[in-house]
Amino acid sequence: MRTKVLLGCAVVLMLVVSVVTIGSNMGFKISIPLTAGYSNYVSLPYYNSYADATAMFNDITGASVVSRWNNATPIWENWTGARGTNFAVTAGEAYVVQVSATTNWIVVGSHNPGLAVTMTVNYSNYISVPYHTTATNASTLFTQIPSASVISRWNNATPIWENWTGARGTNFALTVGEGYVAQVSATGTWPPAHY
Repeated sequence: MRTKVLLGCAVVLMLVVSVVTIGSNMGFKISIPLTAGYSNYVSLPYYNSYADATAMFNDITGASVVSRWNNATPIWENWTGARGTNFAVTAGEAYVVQVSATTNWIVVGSHNPGLAVTMTVNYSNYISVPYHTTATNASTLFTQIPSASVISRWNNATPIWENWTGARGTNFALTVGEGYVAQVSATGTWPPAHY
């Protein structure tokens, strides 16, 4: 009888630990549409299998250029698979992808709930929003980012920049897998809100 009670307690304990573990970090698999002839702004899960631009480039069917904006230099870093800067992939950063033919890119990863994204004043901060964000549109993302002054997205369909200043512009809906640009009035960090 005592063995059954101990075994039952062990099973309950394992269930509790597994529920806590699952709730703390969700896994994601998403198909990100990439349109030929445009700059595709992409958002990656904070934990992913891409160490650098080469790994991203090799995983995208028909990739021609993978780019990132570097606030420290400040310049664009581009990787063509053979030339340019083979930059490191950084959690919380959005990237720009160009492809030779329209395709879908399957991305797998998970979130890092403890990560706070660095936001630099006087620069465009290319940000990845968590796939399970509580922000639904530019307005809610704007309120979550400390000192936000502008939230922007490139719209391939129009093709124009859409901007939200907190009171003016286009309060666009957020799309999972899409990268955004944030400008802030003071340097700081943004701990993304998520479910």
